[in-house]
Amino acid sequence: MSSSNPRLSKLPVHINVLNSPRKIRSATTSSAKKLASISTSGNKIFSSANNTSLKRKNEDSSKASSVKKTTSTISGNKTFSSTSTSLKRKNNDSSKENGRSIRTVPFDSDHSTRVTLKKSTTTRGRIQYPPPPAPLPKPPSQIELLRDENSKLKKQFEELHKEKTEISTESTQLQNEIQEEDCAKKEYIADIDRMKKRVANEEAHVKEIEDSIADLQQNRVVMVKNNSKLTSEMRAYRNELEKANESIAEQNEKITNNTNQIQEFTSKLQEYERLRRKLHNDVQDLKGNIRVFCRVRPLLESEKQNIANFKFPKEIPFNRKISLVSTKTNYLGEKKETLKEYQFDQVFDTLATQKDIFSEVAHIVQSVVDGYNGCIFAYGQTGAGKTYTMTGPANATPETEGMIPRAVRLIYELIQDLKTQCWKFTLEGQFIEIYNDNIRDLLVTDPSNTNGVKHKTIHDERTGTTRISKATTVDLDCSNTLNQALKTAAHNRAVAATKCNAQSSRSHSVFMIRLKGTNENSNETRIGSLNLIDLAGSERLSKSESKGDQLQEAKHINSSLSHLKTVIQGIKKDSCHVNFRDSTLTWMLKNSLGGNAKVLMLVNLSPLESSLSETESSLEFARM
Repeated sequence: MSSSNPRLSKLPVHINVLNSPRKIRSATTSSAKKLASISTSGNKIFSSANNTSLKRKNEDSSKASSVKKTTSTISGNKTFSSTSTSLKRKNNDSSKENGRSIRTVPFDSDHSTRVTLKKSTTTRGRIQYPPPPAPLPKPPSQIELLRDENSKLKKQFEELHKEKTEISTESTQLQNEIQEEDCAKKEYIADIDRMKKRVANEEAHVKEIEDSIADLQQNRVVMVKNNSKLTSEMRAYRNELEKANESIAEQNEKITNNTNQIQEFTSKLQEYERLRRKLHNDVQDLKGNIRVFCRVRPLLESEKQNIANFKFPKEIPFNRKISLVSTKTNYLGEKKETLKEYQFDQVFDTLATQKDIFSEVAHIVQSVVDGYNGCIFAYGQTGAGKTYTMTGPANATPETEGMIPRAVRLIYELIQDLKTQCWKFTLEGQFIEIYNDNIRDLLVTDPSNTNGVKHKTIHDERTGTTRISKATTVDLDCSNTLNQALKTAAHNRAVAATKCNAQSSRSHSVFMIRLKGTNENSNETRIGSLNLIDLAGSERLSKSESKGDQLQEAKHINSSLSHLKTVIQGIKKDSCHVNFRDSTLTWMLKNSLGGNAKVLMLVNLSPLESSLSETESSLEFARM
């Protein structure tokens, strides 16, 4: 048959030719079964893969579902492997039957049926073999199909392995979450325990509050009772308060009236103060702008002998005269007593105290506070008590302190009294000495550094005050400042020993006080100055036996005292010209000696008979 049909001779040897209807039906039936089995296994595999993917996407699935996915995947793989092995066995069996290897070609059942029907219609009563079919396209081999299926299954297996890994990760996370939930559960249980304790505490606290509420209710009842009492008392107090308000209104009216009266009295007081100031100045003018007091210093304990014969007549006016009895021997050897009488504005005997003297000096201080210039200076021989009168002894007591501290204290008192009339004052001072007609600063801390410093006297014609240039100025705001200034000045003052006195002052010391006051209500201003001067001791050159530098000191002292006497005499006589420039002392005291200035000279006398001639000289100087 193969040799007669040329088409069949061209077919490959390994291909089984279907040349009978039986073979065609058997081949068709076997091919259909194989394809059905292959498609069934493939569908099972793909359905299992799809089921596993759907189950993986569901986040609420449990761990059991994930295990089932893995088992279904494994069963699919087993089915695939079993199907492939069965196909291989059948192919091998068919090849063995034909004695050759047959290439399996997919068979088209419809085509073979059409061919069979056509043949059956053309041939009747005999078997006619159909012509060989046209060559079919080479189908893919079973191995390639299996390889493709294997690769797909590998990919699915890898995806399933990834899903398994993800599921294990999710399982681990779920376990962690379960552990966290367990911890949260424990904390929640602990919180519940704490809340139970807190509830117990709160219940105890509520009980305490209820107890306190009960106490408060009891207290409320008591307070209601007290409130009724207090209400009645408050009404009584209200009535008293109304009465008090009425009395306060009356008092306010009285206060207003008193305030008006005080203002009237204040204005009257200011007028009276102006009147007092004017009258006081008139009295001082009547007494004389230049007055002279005479004082015989008290006796010392060692001075009980050789006392000069002083007499103080008790005539009207009292304490104005002093008599000096002296005994002189004539050329015949006869002793004859002579009596010389002197009259001054005030005379103080040996029993007079510092307080007695200052009671008369205080009028000058009052004039200074009233706005005038004043000058108080002590004159006399060496040892007559000038320094004692002006500053007091070294260890002064309130009874023995001199005119300077007493004057400053009185100024403080007068200033304090004037504060009630709205006066405010400032007080400053300078302490200098005139030594050999040169000005020296006594308040400097280190006198050795003052060499070459020249001080000048500066007069302010507008205010009538005087100051020394380059000299230390201190604010006399309290008594301590004054005491310190007096100690420093006493330490720096020039003293020397003479035959008349072991501690003789060899210079004129001048304590200059400047005062300025202002009144806020009346816009008045007061400016005054007070010079407290301790003059150097006046002595005769022949009696003091001064030599060298002391001789020059004595000459300067006597010269300045002589010029001072000349100036005072010129002022008393109202001379048209008074030469203040003749000496440093008189030029410094220009504003304190002339014009409306109040001048007081304290002539100090020694009670000893050995100083009788110097005493007469001092009395003659004071008489002017």
